[in-house]
Amino acid sequence: MTIAPGDTRQLSTLSRLGLFGAVDLEQCSELLVKCSSKSLSPGQMLLYKDQVNHSMFVIVDGHLGMHLQEDASAVVILNPGDTVGEMSVIGGQPTSAFVIAQSNCKVLEIPEKLLWEFVSSDLNFAKNLMKLFVKRMLDLNRLLYQRLHDEASSKIKAEKDSATGLYNKEWMKETLPYEMTRCAMRNRALSIMILKIDRYDNFIHSYGSYTADKIFQAVANAVQIQLRGMDMAVKHEEGCIALLLIGTDEIQAENVAKRIHKAVNHLVLGDQKLNEKFTLSVGVAEMADEDYADLLIARTQAALDRATKEGGNQTSH
Repeated sequence: MTIAPGDTRQLSTLSRLGLFGAVDLEQCSELLVKCSSKSLSPGQMLLYKDQVNHSMFVIVDGHLGMHLQEDASAVVILNPGDTVGEMSVIGGQPTSAFVIAQSNCKVLEIPEKLLWEFVSSDLNFAKNLMKLFVKRMLDLNRLLYQRLHDEASSKIKAEKDSATGLYNKEWMKETLPYEMTRCAMRNRALSIMILKIDRYDNFIHSYGSYTADKIFQAVANAVQIQLRGMDMAVKHEEGCIALLLIGTDEIQAENVAKRIHKAVNHLVLGDQKLNEKFTLSVGVAEMADEDYADLLIARTQAALDRATKEGGNQTSH
């Protein structure tokens, strides 16, 4: 079905759409005659992803959805006055999404050749097209930013323990070799510290896992308060926290350990039944030239074992 230029009702409808705002439709009548309209039922496909496309479509009535996967939810809903297909026409690239009718929908199809004739014949049409193109680019940028933000948030949630905010061991396994290489290239120090809550197994036995978890959370919070923004804390083992200290040598790490010992020694839980003083055994190792990630962790663990065997509540290196 063609758009008859003499049809006052249809011309009035087109004039309310953004692309034709302030456009002299009577003057463009010869071009409008060559355009056609399409009616789509809900669920009907207008454009397939990665197809070659030579037409721009203007939504006259109804709603279209842009889908990155055919069976997935729409990432963008297009309303009357919105356009689709212009990116592939202007850019000369295959379509980037599936476009599916979300309701009964009517669209005006403008083939590529006619699109450029409209641009040449009416300055307002050219301006409107440019505005729509810029809007589409901004919408896509916002969508991309939101997707990246969501992915980053999901990754952080996967990497961190929700109760304590500590990174997990898998994160440490992936991050430590990179940070060691980066510090070696910049001639910066790097130290690993592993802290173990003394008598943690006894706390589990005496008070149960729930209370022991609360103790661990309180200690983890006290530890993290003592760290700088670049330092990273990891849930290492049950009752143990590992610290990745960037730009910190062994002497500086021992000073960090002193602050942490003091903070944990003064820690008080608001549980009337739990009348305990908390202490830590701490192992520290500074990265050496011959170290690789597993060796550095093993040296730190050995230092922790020495601190534990010597009675706890102390730091060993």
